[in-house]
Amino acid sequence: MTDVGRLSVPARRLLGRTAWLAPGHVPDDLVAALCPDEPDGPDGAVAELVRSGFVSPHPDGGFVTEAGAAESARTVLAERRQVEAVLTLGRYLGERGSPGEVARCLTLLPHLVHWAGLTRPEDDVVDGAMLLNQVIVLLLHQEISEPALPLAERYVRTCELHVGTDDVRTWGARSLLASVLDQRGQVRRAARLAEQVIAGVSAQYGEDHPQVWTTRQNLGAMYMRLREFDRAASLVRQLIDHHTAVSGPEDRSTLMARHNLAVVLQKAGRLDEAVAIWQECTPDFDRFLGPTDPDTLDVRHVFTEALEEQAGLDTGGMSLENAERMLAAAPGEPGRLTQRRLAGLIRRATVLRNQGRLDEAESEFGEAIARGGDEFGPGHPLVVSAHYRLALVHELRGHDDRALETAERGLRACVRSLGRKHQETLLTVVAVMSLLAKQKRTAELQQMIEEWLSDIIESWGFGHPAVRELARQRSALALYGTEWAR
Repeated sequence: MTDVGRLSVPARRLLGRTAWLAPGHVPDDLVAALCPDEPDGPDGAVAELVRSGFVSPHPDGGFVTEAGAAESARTVLAERRQVEAVLTLGRYLGERGSPGEVARCLTLLPHLVHWAGLTRPEDDVVDGAMLLNQVIVLLLHQEISEPALPLAERYVRTCELHVGTDDVRTWGARSLLASVLDQRGQVRRAARLAEQVIAGVSAQYGEDHPQVWTTRQNLGAMYMRLREFDRAASLVRQLIDHHTAVSGPEDRSTLMARHNLAVVLQKAGRLDEAVAIWQECTPDFDRFLGPTDPDTLDVRHVFTEALEEQAGLDTGGMSLENAERMLAAAPGEPGRLTQRRLAGLIRRATVLRNQGRLDEAESEFGEAIARGGDEFGPGHPLVVSAHYRLALVHELRGHDDRALETAERGLRACVRSLGRKHQETLLTVVAVMSLLAKQKRTAELQQMIEEWLSDIIESWGFGHPAVRELARQRSALALYGTEWAR
């Protein structure tokens, strides 16, 4: 391996930035972002690093950094390259809300996590902290909280060190961490932190500060998940009064707070009271937001389900008419897929599948996977869910090999992006196991059970039916070599 000092300036600069990224694949578009100051692009620098043994070409484009080379480069090259690395990641991610932002976020995520593990909050710069904030918020909105947690903890520490422990931005970082903890299932810890944020911001900036009300809204949902329904309802009623006074009864925030109170009461087993609230507020959604507004349609759907529950009816899920109505109302720019529209495509495809319209379902799932992968990345939870739902379509047609290939492709993508304990990851694992069992591929099934059972138990608990069945089949496979019966 050539000495770092013998590299050209462009190659040394590229290596210095790459050395702070994860040792895995650095794709072409990220490589280009690492070389914004090279007028001729990165090709010459990459070729030099490949010849010198610092990186290896990747079959899908870009390269893989050798771990030893990266460590040497970090030792030899100036520490300022670590700042350049995180600024590069920020440029690559781009503006908030820009097309493909989520897909780029999932691409850079392992590199950002790796960078955070090699550096200290004391060395953070403002742009690096803002990148952490942007990524954490994106991950929360996509319900990808496992990798978001260490980044959120890092972001809090950075704010404490650089803007002060009692600064409103630090309290905002703690509120963001509470949301991540809540989504990770650490709800009690999240609620305690949210309570501290409300107390701290109220003491420093007054009880009417926007951060207080944002955190109260999040805390109400946490209390509901903790089954502390009276506390949740009390908080939501405060929110209704606040939004009504500040924004008016016709504002979306006021209407959604009224809807959320009905949700809390329904969860508390007070269905009649919940139905009465929906009965009152649903016409206001129509009047103030419009009958085709996505929130109006969502509330109408929930209200309809509550009425059916109250009447003791079981309609077997959403109708195709409702699915198409909600898809048509999904907001979006021409030619650009939104998360809500992607969810609508998958919902409609699922209804078509359930009705036996397999050609149409296969086409729509395929569209969701292709377009969703481009906009949000192949490891996005919705794209992953489309994979295992499409696998069932293939299975229903008797195409078992194709079904397994589709489910396994989804599993690889979600392990990279979502982590091992994400709900979509575990659902995909169970889908793959089911297909392996059907095909009597006993050795592969047994290996998957051994690899995944502890994660499934930790996430779903021993009482979950799937966990009990997997444990039973694990014993059977160990004793008798029998396949897993679905």
